[in-house]
Amino acid sequence: MASNKPKFYAVKAGRETGIFTTWAECEKAIRGFSGAVYKKFDSESAAQEWFSDNRSSLRETSLATDYEVYTDGSYISGQYSWAYAFVKDDTVIYEDSNVGKNPEAAVMRNVAGEIAAVLHAVKRAAELGVTIRIYHDYAGIAFWVTGEWKTKNEFTQQYAKLMNKYQGVYVFEKVKAHTGNKFNEYVDKKAKASLGISE
Repeated sequence: MASNKPKFYAVKAGRETGIFTTWAECEKAIRGFSGAVYKKFDSESAAQEWFSDNRSSLRETSLATDYEVYTDGSYISGQYSWAYAFVKDDTVIYEDSNVGKNPEAAVMRNVAGEIAAVLHAVKRAAELGVTIRIYHDYAGIAFWVTGEWKTKNEFTQQYAKLMNKYQGVYVFEKVKAHTGNKFNEYVDKKAKASLGISE
């Protein structure tokens, strides 16, 4: 016999985010959304608590940072690349890009490059003694670190481990891909150039 007890659905990443009271509403918010993050609860308070939990300050938007950092990755013919740019006052201050060195990671295609870009940027920030806000367009970049996505292979496990080691150096901010942000486009072109891809 079906239970009439109400269910609550919390959506952290989707077309819409928030708390929903029916599966139909939740499904509408997540269907076709790459990297949707959601969970079902028996009480509204439990749903709200999970929805509001940002796992320390990884996505704390009010934290003061020294630089905005844009990251991206690219992939072609079994090779991936990465690029990052440290931006201050609308100007690129530090930047780097290169071809990825881990052939096993290449199975993740351009995501391998995005992960590599973030790791290189965080290591550079630690060397400089600065804090950074990482703008990324792939949800897993933050969610593998917060534990909201399971790290299912050696590469993502190593990524989460290293990023946790550098906590306090960075915060994350998700942006939509290819929406005309000039620095997002800038690192996209840098990553492609490392692989000899011209647009």
